[in-house]
Amino acid sequence: MLDVIEIQCKASQGRTEPYLCRLSDDERYYIKGPQAGAKGLINEAVCAYLGNVLQLNVPTHCCAYLSPALLRFDDAASRVLGLGDSVVFASKLISDLLEVTPTSVSNMHAQFARDLFLFDYWIRNEDRTMTENGGNPNLFFRAASNQYVVLDHNLAFDSSYNFKANACTHLAFNAWFSAQHDAIWRSHYSAKLAIALQGLAQYAATLPPAWLEEAPGYLAEINDTLTLFNSDEFWEALI
Repeated sequence: MLDVIEIQCKASQGRTEPYLCRLSDDERYYIKGPQAGAKGLINEAVCAYLGNVLQLNVPTHCCAYLSPALLRFDDAASRVLGLGDSVVFASKLISDLLEVTPTSVSNMHAQFARDLFLFDYWIRNEDRTMTENGGNPNLFFRAASNQYVVLDHNLAFDSSYNFKANACTHLAFNAWFSAQHDAIWRSHYSAKLAIALQGLAQYAATLPPAWLEEAPGYLAEINDTLTLFNSDEFWEALI
């Protein structure tokens, strides 16, 4: 596990107020700690793992130890990150990111947009919205690599998730429902989700015990949600 060795500054946006820090690998990461809650931290880690398996370009992530010494004289950071002696979720900084706009969303590659829409449906994430008046896309574009970068999953696996009520505000709604799906679309995506889920138990075993102890049984709830793709009802909502 890496260590947080320097707290630099708070991010300019983000409801959970992530902090940009330098870790013991001498790279910079945005970290989230107690402000995201144990379930939020588990969500971030699990969704980062699943998103990367599905090739959605989620930043490199890890868990990192945050020492109390770094927060002792930083009242602003301690208000958000607590008193330390804790394990935080760390998402590696990718420079030169621009938050997507309605125009850039409309130019997104259709296959990537559909993959992202299905991913958010699978993980019950309503926090990737975009309308003509703006939204909260949690999606960024990096011109240098011509890639979209997918971020922020602390609100995934929402027990009150309502697909019918909120799907239309997802930034890739039109890309999914305006497409003519071929005869093998369900089997294509089922295979991808099965592969992603297959390695989750092994990955989840590496999560910090403190997170899991604070949210007992939560990983089992996540697994139950993710296995719903084996049902007809899961796919019928997408037609």
